[in-house]
Amino acid sequence: MVSSTVIRRRHERSSRKGSPWLQLFVAAVALLGVSAAVLVAAGVAVLLGVYSYFAKDLPAPEQIEEMTLTSFETTKIYDRTGQHLLWEVIDPQQGDRTIVPLSDIPVSMRNATIALEDRTFYTNPGGINVEGLLRALWNNLRGEQIQGGSSITAQLVRNVAMDPEERFAISYERKIKEAILSIELTRRYPGLEGRDRILEWYLNTVPYGKNAVGVEAAAKLYFGKHAKDLTLAEAAMLAAIPQYPAMNPIDNPDAAKQRQALALQAMVNERYITQAEAEAAKAAPLGQPKAPESLKIEAPHFVMYLLQVLEERYGHRAVYGGGLRVISTLDYDLQKEAEAIVKKNISGWGQEYQARNAAAVVIRPNTGEILAMVGSVDFEDKSIDGQVNMATSPRQPGSSFKPYTYAAAFEQGYAPATVVYDVRTAFPIEGAAPYEPENFDMKFHGPMMLRQALACSYNIPAVWLLDRIGIDSAVEMAHRMGITTLRDEQFGLALTLGAGKVTLLDHTYAYSVFANGGVMAGTPVPDSRRQPGFRELDPVSILKVTDGRGQVLDEFLGPTYREVISPQVAYLITNILSDNRARIPAYGYGNPLELTRPAAAKTGTTNSYVDAWTMGYNPQLAVGVWMGNSDYTPMTSMWGGRGAAPIWHDIMEYGLKDLPKVDFAEPPGIKWVTVDADSGLLPGPSTQRTVREPFIEGREPKARDNLHKEFAICKESGKLATPYCPADQVETKVFPVYPTAVTEWLRSNNQPQPPTEYCDVHGPNLRASDASITAPRILQSVKGVVQITGNARIPGFREYQLEYGEGLQPAQWFPIGGTHGNAVDNGVLENWDTSSLQQGLYTLRLTVRGSGDRQVSIPVTVDSEKPRITIVNPEDRQTYVKELDDYALIQVEAQDNMAMDRVEFFVDGQSVGESRLAPFSLTWTLTMSDSQRAPIPPVPQFSGELRGEENGQPSVWKRTVQGTTTIYTHEVGQHTEGSDDPDAGISRTTIIFDQNGKTVVTPSGWGSYYGKDEDGQDIYREVHSIYAVAYDAAGNKTKSDPVIIYVEHRRPKKPASTAGQ
Repeated sequence: MVSSTVIRRRHERSSRKGSPWLQLFVAAVALLGVSAAVLVAAGVAVLLGVYSYFAKDLPAPEQIEEMTLTSFETTKIYDRTGQHLLWEVIDPQQGDRTIVPLSDIPVSMRNATIALEDRTFYTNPGGINVEGLLRALWNNLRGEQIQGGSSITAQLVRNVAMDPEERFAISYERKIKEAILSIELTRRYPGLEGRDRILEWYLNTVPYGKNAVGVEAAAKLYFGKHAKDLTLAEAAMLAAIPQYPAMNPIDNPDAAKQRQALALQAMVNERYITQAEAEAAKAAPLGQPKAPESLKIEAPHFVMYLLQVLEERYGHRAVYGGGLRVISTLDYDLQKEAEAIVKKNISGWGQEYQARNAAAVVIRPNTGEILAMVGSVDFEDKSIDGQVNMATSPRQPGSSFKPYTYAAAFEQGYAPATVVYDVRTAFPIEGAAPYEPENFDMKFHGPMMLRQALACSYNIPAVWLLDRIGIDSAVEMAHRMGITTLRDEQFGLALTLGAGKVTLLDHTYAYSVFANGGVMAGTPVPDSRRQPGFRELDPVSILKVTDGRGQVLDEFLGPTYREVISPQVAYLITNILSDNRARIPAYGYGNPLELTRPAAAKTGTTNSYVDAWTMGYNPQLAVGVWMGNSDYTPMTSMWGGRGAAPIWHDIMEYGLKDLPKVDFAEPPGIKWVTVDADSGLLPGPSTQRTVREPFIEGREPKARDNLHKEFAICKESGKLATPYCPADQVETKVFPVYPTAVTEWLRSNNQPQPPTEYCDVHGPNLRASDASITAPRILQSVKGVVQITGNARIPGFREYQLEYGEGLQPAQWFPIGGTHGNAVDNGVLENWDTSSLQQGLYTLRLTVRGSGDRQVSIPVTVDSEKPRITIVNPEDRQTYVKELDDYALIQVEAQDNMAMDRVEFFVDGQSVGESRLAPFSLTWTLTMSDSQRAPIPPVPQFSGELRGEENGQPSVWKRTVQGTTTIYTHEVGQHTEGSDDPDAGISRTTIIFDQNGKTVVTPSGWGSYYGKDEDGQDIYREVHSIYAVAYDAAGNKTKSDPVIIYVEHRRPKKPASTAGQ
């Protein structure tokens, strides 16, 4: 029966079938349906299996609340012995985290967090940010770095339910666990109330940087208030911190402000606030940071530096809650002694020196280990910004940068024996006045070897050297040796004098390369920070790290080495910097750079005594010292050799006291050569002195001395001998013959130079000749009425005649005066008036008639055009501070159509010096009288000009308006007839009224300024007038327009505001 029924049903189905193709299609569909069902069932089974596999070891959702309140193990940092606890990283459960209910967290804080972290927080399925996960999955499938996409729920799970190793692991397994527990958590705490609880837990466990965990701790730390009192502006700023904890309003206020703007815009996008509310919040004031509580912390700046290193390696959460035990490289005893030395030296300077802070770093050269780091005099002293680590804060290094320039030069073939000229030198700057560096002592020291130039830290040779090798070469050398700054700035030649900024830590690390023979020792720079051209190693600060279970995470088993400069270049630098004798001219005997054992050292000082440095080393220690004020307040007369050097000396002596005395080893490839002491070349036949100097083998000099030359001198005349000088009156002298650029220095320092004129005592000469013109000289420039002297006394004398013509071979001659019948013996022949002649070359001709006629001629240049002169520095009404500015550099542009002779400089009407070499300049030492002031005279009321008479002399008042400045001039007297000086005979007083004060300049050029500063406090400045007079070779002269400068005493510094710190 059953069988027949089945057959019947089959028959019925068969009778309903259409074509065979339709039957095939129906079968295929049926098969696909069955397959899909099987696949879905299998997928569900797999998912259930995966879910079960990962879920079995996860905590129950109800445990999350307990975990948010569970404390975690703190990280401990020790010195290198492991015996001295430097700091226990604060447990967020004890003081830096306070649990608050969601009701005490402003809605604006919640919304800002959701807008930034998880826009779908209240609606996403199972607490999973689907959009973020899909985006991350897509990037990962394309081969990009595994990245986030975590929801707030997932972040909470990760923060409280996973151990540090897994928490910071980048893996799919961790993501799966997060997702599973997120689903379980949202299932256990469903609905709006459940999501509120999850958000409350998250806001109480998320880190906000600087040891603040949870919104309550963050609100107190950054704004000094409870979370419930946060404004919209403050909430937006806090919400942006967890993603980038370093961008907080204390460490990086500018970045925090930018992040705040991003958070506010995210809230606008999610319609939590309006655009107007966002703009108002951006401009709203913020609460003040909470005053940090006093903490027991040893070597605080080193510890803070070490925390950054640890965070870079292990992440923030591992450092602040992973229970790490860190053995650092710090030598505890050396650290404490360095702190004491720094504090003692700073306290030894009186308040008048304004030297309130210093920092020091000690590194072991052959391992790169940081043995000590003193970041300030007192970590707790707010008045000096004591918590700012001056060991890692970029500052200008002054002349302590010079060894990088010299090292780059030695690589290019220069040597310690290379001769340079420490003379006034102008380096062209396109579109600006030439750069004229000055030495620290405001003197020039003439020709010298690079050894003396570097040892004595003379500036002009260093700038000259940088100009020769190229600025990029010095920057590249600094980067190679360990300097991580000097990146995007445009540097000029002042770079070699320390115009760029470096950190003391980098600087000391770079000097340790010199100490280690050109080899850098350290630990590899992480890939994330490695850049081409920069150092590949970092100084070592960690010896060992273990986790909370005692497992070793990292251990320093020895340094990695990189040879960054050749041992020979390093040796040449060291040989100079350790040469105590070479630096005596600048530092004197018994200076603090000398130790009881061999050591190399270099000082540095920046403009206005803002920074003072001493860097130095021996093979066992490298020590760097900075001294100054963290707020850039200038010190008073505090240079590197005076302030920083004693600190460096004492730290070096203490650090080396228990170590054997060692000297710097000379590497292979160095060759010592005896050279001429003045030219640096091999001794020649006229060499006067020799010295032995080191060279990189193969680069020693091949040429012989050609600086010294022999000259035959007539004893009687002191001039160059001629064949007519008797043999017993001729002596041979040797003189160094220097380039023209050195001439002015040689003359001003009374250095012997060979004569340029030939003997006119013996044999025929112009003065002895019967027919001659002795003045003017051949090709001399003349102007106005020219007195012509000479001889007209031939045998049988009858008469003489003077004539002139244009050019060297005149086509026409013109008489000068008439025919003279009187003989002349070395006297005046005639006066020649050239005032009506065009400028150019002329020939003078003397014809003398007698027993036999004689005729002589000489070419001369007529030049009646005055030179042009302008003062380019200082600027008019420039202000100097007496305690900070030692001098004013007066620079002029002076040109002549023919030839310049000199420029004379005047201050307050008195000549203060001259310059004969272009570009013409002079350094004037600033003065200021504390006992004399010029009163402001009464000014009459008038318009235009007011003329009258005073003491029988004509007088005139003039008024000029320039913007907001009104200038009155009062002139008494009249111009002296015939004088080239337009002010001759006139007594002039100038009174200047501007919006800030009043200035009076007396007829002498000296004066006074009375005004007020921005706070309404009275200011007094002394006024000095500067002008210059240019003379050309013909004697024409031009007086420049004057400029006035102000000189004032240093004013007390206002107390700095602490807002926003």
